[in-house]
Amino acid sequence: MPYLLGIDVGTSSTKSELFNLEGESVAVAQKEYPIISPRVGYAEEDPENGWWQALQDTVKAVLKTSKVDPREILGVCVSGTNACVAVDREGKAIVNAIMQLDNRSVEYAEKIRETVGWDRVFEITGNRIASGTFLAPTILWMKENMPKVFEKTYKFMVPTGFITMKLTGKYTIDLSRCSTTLLYKIGREKGWSHELCKTLGIPVEKLPEAYISKEVVGEVTDEASKLTGLAKGTPVVAGCMDTVGAAVGSAVLERGDAFYTLGTLGRFCYCMDEPKFDIRFINICHAVEERWLAMALMQGGGLSMKWYRDELAAYAVEKAKVLGKSAYQLIDEEAEEAPVGSRGIIFLPYLSGEKSPIWDPYARGVLFGFTAMHKRGEIARAVMEGVAYSLRHNIEVFEEAGFSVQKIRMGGGGAKSRLWRKIIADVTGKAVEVTKMLATETFGDALIAGLGVKVYRSLGEVKGMVEVEEELEPDTNNHRRYSEIFKVYKNLYMHLREDFLELSKIGF
Repeated sequence: MPYLLGIDVGTSSTKSELFNLEGESVAVAQKEYPIISPRVGYAEEDPENGWWQALQDTVKAVLKTSKVDPREILGVCVSGTNACVAVDREGKAIVNAIMQLDNRSVEYAEKIRETVGWDRVFEITGNRIASGTFLAPTILWMKENMPKVFEKTYKFMVPTGFITMKLTGKYTIDLSRCSTTLLYKIGREKGWSHELCKTLGIPVEKLPEAYISKEVVGEVTDEASKLTGLAKGTPVVAGCMDTVGAAVGSAVLERGDAFYTLGTLGRFCYCMDEPKFDIRFINICHAVEERWLAMALMQGGGLSMKWYRDELAAYAVEKAKVLGKSAYQLIDEEAEEAPVGSRGIIFLPYLSGEKSPIWDPYARGVLFGFTAMHKRGEIARAVMEGVAYSLRHNIEVFEEAGFSVQKIRMGGGGAKSRLWRKIIADVTGKAVEVTKMLATETFGDALIAGLGVKVYRSLGEVKGMVEVEEELEPDTNNHRRYSEIFKVYKNLYMHLREDFLELSKIGF
């Protein structure tokens, strides 16, 4: 029986998942790695010992568990988080990857604004100028602060391209990740902007060759075969950003389709069939031709609950080992005991600054309104509610821009929590559709690989493979209560915005 392999290189972990051609998961493996923060505002990861090693381990585990002959895998697709990876001619990462959560390049985003201009950058790239999310400011930071690294760099890669290069030996980037470089034209005319590269002093030859996500860019090399267990010669497609993999895995392929992926970061996307871009969103090329996605990126999605688990719920981690449960399950159980609104605790999920909709790299996380009478479960619920308020804030902006959001199709690790799903429905006032396959990134990756190797012939065929398992309707009373709290949530940020900036000036 033939199979397809989807691999997602996430911010917190890498997941490899094997699917048969009917879209059924056969085996899955996941491995976490740390975010390295050498100083406040910095976020790095080790591409070699983190991502690449995690891929080797998880692919081997999947092959061992499934007992599948590697030669039966027809294609591989890798999706990934966003980061800047400087590699040499041998394909080795020269330094740690600088992640999108990193805020060191803020002043270089301002330099791009001063040098090129806000309007001109948007006219060429379809996107706003911002640090972290886009590669150009990070590359400029490296050029000025790590000149030897900059000179030695053969190509500036992203995680998807880096892993694809490790598998095939080819230095590539897919169009969805080209969209987050601030150096690429993403409308109907596509290509690296020689104007921007020249103006900013970024040699275009240091940028990889661009491909549509579903295009086969190479095959698994002999060396990669020995390290991963995959068969030499297995086709590998260009891959995509994790959001695009999730879009395909959620069947968000036609104009008006929308979805929310609650992974480490939260991403809300709306599908377009014309490049009508709004500067308040991140605009990206889809995995297929003549489709684009308008995306709201929220940096404190599942990251917020991971922080709660690691820093405030060590008891749950230890207890989970004894009970054979997930720590998140135990946290959910406590949070379910808390009432709507968490008895007045409000959480701002800006743990790494924030992108959409406030676009403030200096914003910080806040637990507001707690007292000595509050319980642990109420804090946990407040964290979930804060993430949901962030989503609602973004949906408001989408609707102001003329996008009609009727339902939210939801996936990602956070969607495993029925409580969180219900909170999101009640806070936003929108029906939440939960797909049968919650691992929308790896599922979408497998479908993209299938399109690339011609196993699937059309978008309609792919769309028909995605099943909705549950639909949650918002509770009217809960929504009314949350709407009152939401006003306070938005005001909190406005009241604290200048204080966040002052805190950064002190050096924190």
